[in-house]
Amino acid sequence: MKIRLSLLGVSLCLSASAYAYSVYVTGSAPVTTQIMPALGTIEATLADILATQIQLGTAVVNGNEQVASVVSEGFKTQREMDILARQTERLEDARKSFTVPESICSESASGAAAQVAGTSRATASSLRSARAAAGGALTGQTRTPGEDAVRAASTHAGYCTEEEFSSIGGTPFCPAVSRHPGGDRQVTTLYDGSGETGKRPDLTFSDEQIDAALAYMKNTARRSAGRSPEKMDLKTAAGQEYQGVYTEYKGITDAAAEPQLSLIASSKPNTSTRDALSETLQSEAARKYYDETTSSEARRTGMMSEREFEAFEVGRRYANTAYLTDLQEMDGDNLIRELIRTQNLSNWLALGMKNQLIRLSVIEGQSLALLAEQKYRPQMAALEERMNAGGARGK
Repeated sequence: MKIRLSLLGVSLCLSASAYAYSVYVTGSAPVTTQIMPALGTIEATLADILATQIQLGTAVVNGNEQVASVVSEGFKTQREMDILARQTERLEDARKSFTVPESICSESASGAAAQVAGTSRATASSLRSARAAAGGALTGQTRTPGEDAVRAASTHAGYCTEEEFSSIGGTPFCPAVSRHPGGDRQVTTLYDGSGETGKRPDLTFSDEQIDAALAYMKNTARRSAGRSPEKMDLKTAAGQEYQGVYTEYKGITDAAAEPQLSLIASSKPNTSTRDALSETLQSEAARKYYDETTSSEARRTGMMSEREFEAFEVGRRYANTAYLTDLQEMDGDNLIRELIRTQNLSNWLALGMKNQLIRLSVIEGQSLALLAEQKYRPQMAALEERMNAGGARGK
């Protein structure tokens, strides 16, 4: 290696003298053909990248603006929905508070209760048989007890039973089996109305059922204890005394008959219920209960008796699923009003019970008076005889 270097040095020293020339580089083929095109491509790529970044930036800005707009619109929509919800809630509260529901018809029915009761009481004071033939027999003046018994037998001819027809059928006292068998002697005639055995109880009586109830009342509460006095009888002292005793007796029997008469009157179709029913039956729930429970006589006449009217008012609020559905939909003031009406109905029925107790108290007082008379009259009569005898001796 060292030998080669030495030889190289010698050869350089032995070479000719070198000359210096100025050089100006005007181009480079590699730069021109390779580097510059590559740089141009890079610049174009960078320009595309810059344009893409600008587009992305613009898109991001626009997207942010859109997001902000959407968010703002969303908040605006939410505020509008909240405002609408509050308005709807206030309107619903107002509707519940001030809208008149279909159940308002029940107020009309309850408002007619006093008129219905008044009509029933007026009917009781002047109750007469629907049939003229039976009217005289049931409400006319009594004769002797024997005559009254014969009249009861004649009246019973219209209420002959199958058992009686098998034994006395074909006679004037049982010409045929009645459509109201035993109606003049069965207490159910007062409560459920006379009719075929096993029939559905009626609270509104037909004219025939009222006749049967009056016949039962006559047989049980207005039996004759003596004939009615006549003008000739009152010319004597005994006749005048008889008139006084007869008056006392009639007062007692009138009190005995009054509960039955009131029950019969409250079972008679009542004209005051017609308008109340027309209002009440506008309610779908009331109409449904009416169709399910109303007696045939009430359907025929379009009127209820006082008894059936009260039973209808109570039953349609308790034994009526349609009303319970309406009740579940009530709230606010409407529910409070319905609760008040229901409580008022209970108060009205309680008042009726109070009046019944007052009447029973009157009858109990009269019964006590009769017991007192039975106990003390013999003693007082004996003492009166002794007083009269003592007075005669003193003279």
